[in-house]
Amino acid sequence: MPKKNNIILASSSVSRRKIMDATGIKYISLKPLVNEENLKKNFKGTTKKLALMLAEEKALSVSNKHNDCYVIGADQVLSFKGEVYNKPKTMKEAEENFRLFRNKTHYLDSATVISLNNKIIWRNEQSPKMKMRNFSDEFLKNYIKKVGNQVTLSAGGYSIEKQGAQLFSKIDGDFFTIIGLPIIPLLEKLRKLNANGIIK
Repeated sequence: MPKKNNIILASSSVSRRKIMDATGIKYISLKPLVNEENLKKNFKGTTKKLALMLAEEKALSVSNKHNDCYVIGADQVLSFKGEVYNKPKTMKEAEENFRLFRNKTHYLDSATVISLNNKIIWRNEQSPKMKMRNFSDEFLKNYIKKVGNQVTLSAGGYSIEKQGAQLFSKIDGDFFTIIGLPIIPLLEKLRKLNANGIIK
């Protein structure tokens, strides 16, 4: 069981865990107990508010079982022309999405929160602007073949820290946020909270 003032990442995301691991701080990762599909289905509001609601629900689902722990919740919603795009279920769906986004701009509405004792005590909201380049059909087919099922692991279907960088011509936004966590402001807040004895 987590000890007092431990840091908990309420996520099973490999990308988010890698970001946390790279910082060297001590934390544990627990899967949030939420049904994302139902939450999305019943939500009425903007994509930004949807991302925030999902992040909060994830954090609170873990926080209510672990007192005196700083629980981090995060989520991303890909928004294109006002529509929400979930993680591609198949490589074919990812390829269809890439064709749709090609030479156009979409947004990755992102929210990260910290919960303590079942209350949200910090929020960070960002919406990186993502412009895909006008790549050829040949490039796209080769790209999908190279990355394989990785395209089904994130909202956009791309891993921008890897070969996914080749998909874009311009990005406006924080790199770490795009990967999954706004680690610089998150660490700054955790230091102020003296979470898990992080050195200020």
